Amino acid sequence: MLTIPALRVDDRRHSHVLQQPLGASRSGIMLHYDDSSSDPSALQWFADPRCTNGYTWLVLDDGRVIELADPAMRTPHAGPCLTPMANSRYYGIAAATNGLEPATSRQLASIVELCTALCQFHGWNAATTGQLRARIVGHDEQAVWTAACTSQQQLWGTTGRKVDPTGQRTDGQKVIDLANVVRQVELLL
Repeated sequence: MLTIPALRVDDRRHSHVLQQPLGASRSGIMLHYDDSSSDPSALQWFADPRCTNGYTWLVLDDGRVIELADPAMRTPHAGPCLTPMANSRYYGIAAATNGLEPATSRQLASIVELCTALCQFHGWNAATTGQLRARIVGHDEQAVWTAACTSQQQLWGTTGRKVDPTGQRTDGQKVIDLANVVRQVELLL
């Protein structure tokens, strides 16, 4: 099991079914929300044998970090993306919330801490912050339509298959403001 220095984990609940060896080297972090209605329902779902998706870390409303998989392994968090082998290339971090409820300030603080620790571990530091925005991405900007997802051929290979971490609030407030997370990480590196 990979242990990343400076990465705080409050609980480990690894699901061996959802973990597989990496198919490519890590090159970044993909942010998500898990579309849950509560922390207990999120934790229950990730323990359910019917669950077919997973993240490396789940961040609860109070900021607690639950490690769902060994960081040395890939999880099925991304699906088809612009970046090939995205499940291997990106660590998956999800806030336990849905497309309408913004992540709490504690969740956001923990997400920034996780991203910062991962950047430090990989040497993605202040000297490379110009590239940091390419290393911390949203699922919505990477997830693409495929023939398995839609019969509308004009959509194949285009983004729009997912809305997380931005969400779908009518007031325009983001569930997770990716640009703000990147800015905060840059300040800490």
